[in-house]
Amino acid sequence: MTLPARQVPKGRPRLTVVRGTSAPLLRDAAADWRRVATAVLACTHELTRHMLERRWVRVDEALGERRELLAWFGRMPLDAEGRRCLIALEQAADESELAIAAMKVAR
Repeated sequence: MTLPARQVPKGRPRLTVVRGTSAPLLRDAAADWRRVATAVLACTHELTRHMLERRWVRVDEALGERRELLAWFGRMPLDAEGRRCLIALEQAADESELAIAAMKVAR
């Protein structure tokens, strides 16, 4: 399964499933988790943009999408570097969600 995270100039980053099979693929697992990590970062960038533009409904959508990507990331076979990356991304997501919740209460 290939998951390119690319930014469309006037839209949200899209994940595209190029090949959908449940059979394991013989290739570099590190490249796979790096793609998902890149998609998480692209989603975080989108989330920031929505917050700056005060589009709160889109903020909630981006938060949900980022959580789904992190859950997917957590189900992948990871090496030590991948596990450290996942932990760091989850901690950053938790911290940002607390900050966003505080901002929503203040608005």
